[in-house]
Amino acid sequence: MSVTTDAVEPLWNPREAAEFLNVSPATLSRWRSQQEGPPYVQVGAVARYNPPTVRAWVLEREAEHG
Repeated sequence: MSVTTDAVEPLWNPREAAEFLNVSPATLSRWRSQQEGPPYVQVGAVARYNPPTVRAWVLEREAEHG
């Protein structure tokens, strides 16, 4: 199976993901350590977030509580 990157958005760093979610980067770090929060990808020593996945995570939370 070949994978193309044409449809993949650039990954967000924790600061960018935190800004989108309106939380602090420390909150994201805490969520990661508690295995909560949006899914992330470990790239080397840095967590990265796929924007469509983060958006989907938000929509799932909204559906659960809305």
